[in-house]
Amino acid sequence: MSEEGSKHIVHFLPHNVSTEVVKGTTILEAAIRCGVGIRSVCGGKGLCGKCRVIVRRGRVETRKSDLIKPEEVAKGYVLACLTRIVENVVIEVPIESQIGRPKLQSSVALPSVRPRSLVRWETFSSHDINNVFSKYSPGTGVLEKLSEFMKRDVQKVFAILNDARRRVVDVSEDEKGLYGLAVDIGTTKVAVALVDIAKGRVLDTASEFNKQLMYGEDIISRIRFALDRKDGLKELQKVVVDTINTVVDVLCKRCKVSREDVYMVTVAGNTAMTYLFVGLNPYPLIKSFKERADVPRTPYWLETRDIGLNVNRNADVYVLPCAGRFLGGDVVGDVITSGLNFSKEPALLIDIGTNTEVVIGCKDWFLGTTAPAGPAFEGWGLTHGVRAVAGAVESIVIDPKTCKAIYRTIDNAKPIGICGSGYIDLLAQLFVNGLIDIFGKFYKDCGCSYIRKGEKGYEYVVIPAEDSGIGKDIVVTEEDLYNIIDSKSSVCSAIAILLKKMLITVYDVKRVYVCGAFGNYLNLNSAMTIGMIPEFTGAKIEYIGNGSLGGAILTLLSEDYRAEAERVAKLLAPVELMLDPDFMEEYQAGFMLPGKRELFPTWRDASRGIKPWRPPS
Repeated sequence: MSEEGSKHIVHFLPHNVSTEVVKGTTILEAAIRCGVGIRSVCGGKGLCGKCRVIVRRGRVETRKSDLIKPEEVAKGYVLACLTRIVENVVIEVPIESQIGRPKLQSSVALPSVRPRSLVRWETFSSHDINNVFSKYSPGTGVLEKLSEFMKRDVQKVFAILNDARRRVVDVSEDEKGLYGLAVDIGTTKVAVALVDIAKGRVLDTASEFNKQLMYGEDIISRIRFALDRKDGLKELQKVVVDTINTVVDVLCKRCKVSREDVYMVTVAGNTAMTYLFVGLNPYPLIKSFKERADVPRTPYWLETRDIGLNVNRNADVYVLPCAGRFLGGDVVGDVITSGLNFSKEPALLIDIGTNTEVVIGCKDWFLGTTAPAGPAFEGWGLTHGVRAVAGAVESIVIDPKTCKAIYRTIDNAKPIGICGSGYIDLLAQLFVNGLIDIFGKFYKDCGCSYIRKGEKGYEYVVIPAEDSGIGKDIVVTEEDLYNIIDSKSSVCSAIAILLKKMLITVYDVKRVYVCGAFGNYLNLNSAMTIGMIPEFTGAKIEYIGNGSLGGAILTLLSEDYRAEAERVAKLLAPVELMLDPDFMEEYQAGFMLPGKRELFPTWRDASRGIKPWRPPS
C-alpha cells in the first residue's frame, strides 16, 4: 500500500475508543466516524476554537491557529478540525471540548385530549378481511401473512389500519400492543416520547444530543455540509435517525415494549431540521436572505423502512408542517400545545432555544418570527461558554457586599464553564449590583476585587482556578457581555416588532407561554432585568415545557389536533426580522440596558437609580 493510502489507528481518551483512518484524515473526522463527541460550533472551519484536543502520543500535521495559545501548543493542544493524522496517535478530548451528558427537557404540559389516532386496531373474521382491501392498500408483507393464516385456518384476524394513509399496516392472529413515537428534532437535542396509542397515554420520554452536532453546532454549518459533501444530506439524515434509534432502544427496553409494536411516528422540528430529516435539499432555505423563501405548508409522510427507523417496517411517519423558513413544525407544535390557537384574546408565545421563536395571536390569526439568539446562549463566542451539561454553571447570584459569585452547577459537578441560563443570571446580577453600566461596561474603578484587566480587556472572575474543573479561572469579559446583550436584543426586538405590527402594547398581552428546554430553566426575572423579555406586568406566565414534543404527541393521538396543526401552519404569517424595516431600530435600542421605556415601563426608570458598587465602609 502506498504511504498516501496508508491507514493509522486513532485512540481517543477518556472514551477509550479507537478507529482506523486513512492518512490525512482530520482528528474531527476520525471522532465523527467512531462516535466520539467533540464540540464544533463552526462545523470544522477552524473559526470557533471549541474543538481543542491534546495529542498525547504520535505525530500530526496541524495548521497554526491564533485560537490556541503558545503555552497550550507546548502542552500538545491542537484544533481537531485543522489537524491531520499521519501515524498512529492517542488523542485526549479535554472536558471543555466534550459533548457531555446533557441536561435535557423532555417533559411537557399537555392539554386534555380525546384519543382519536390515525392508526387503530380492528378485528375481522377470516372471511371478511379481504373486503378491507377495497378501501385500504396492504403494507409490505401483509398479504403473505394473511395467506399463511388462511392455510392454518385462523378464524379471527386483528388488523392495524392507518385511516389517513388508507393502509393496512399489519395483521396478526393475536391482539398486540399498539404504540407510537412522538419525536422532537432540535438543532441541539432530540426528545422522544413512547406513547400507548390504544390507551391514549405517554409511557415515558427520553432525550439525547442530536448527533448532527459533530457536523456543526449551528444550522448553517450543517446545511453547508449537506450541500458541499457528496451524500452529505444522506449522512446528516442517517445520523439524526441513528440518534432517534438510540433513544427508542432505551425507551422500549425501559417500558418492555417491542419495537415491532410501534406502528406510527410523528415528528416535529424547525424548518432546517425538517428538511434534513425528510431528505429535502435545504439550499432554498439559504439561497438568499434578502427575499422570502417559499416553504411548503403541508405535512410530509414517510415510511420508516425507507429512512431506517427501528420500528415496525410498515409504520408511517407524519412530519408536522412548517410555516416558513424560520418557523417550522416545532413552532406549530408549541402553538397547539399551549392552546394559543384557541385563545379569545391576544397571547404571546416564546420558545427559547438555539433560535428563539416568537408567536403572537389568538384563535383567528397568528404572527410569528425567529430571532437568532442561540449562538451566545449555547456557548458560541463566549470565553467560557458551554452547553447545559454536567458541570455547567446554570444559575448565579452575586453577593452585594463582597461581589463574589455564588453559583450552582448542573449535577453539582465541578464547574467547567457557564451555560445560557447562567449567563443571563450573571449579566442581570452584574447590572443590578452596579458592577457594569447600562452599556455592559465594567466599572473598573469601583473597587471590586473580582474585576481585573485580562488579555481581552476587563473581565470579572466568576470562579477562581482552584475551584474550577478546568484548572483555570472561569471569567466573563466585556466582549462576552456584548455578545450576550447582542443575543438578548435580538430576542427582545422580535417581540417588539410583533407587538408593533399588531398595534399592541405590553399591557394588552394577558398571557405569556414559555416553551422550550432553555425557557424551562430560565429565570424570567433575570431575563426581564437585562431586557430580553419585556415587562408584561399584567400577564399570566405559563411554562409549557417542550411544546414541540407536545405537538408531536397531540398529532399522534388525535386526528383533530393533526387538522389543527395543519390549520395553524396555513394561518401563521411569518415575519423575517432581517427584512423588516423596524428591525435595526428595535435591535439597537436593546444595547442600552434594559431597553425601550414602552417595553419596560417601570424597570427602565427604576434601573437608572443603580449606583456603581462601592466596598462597604
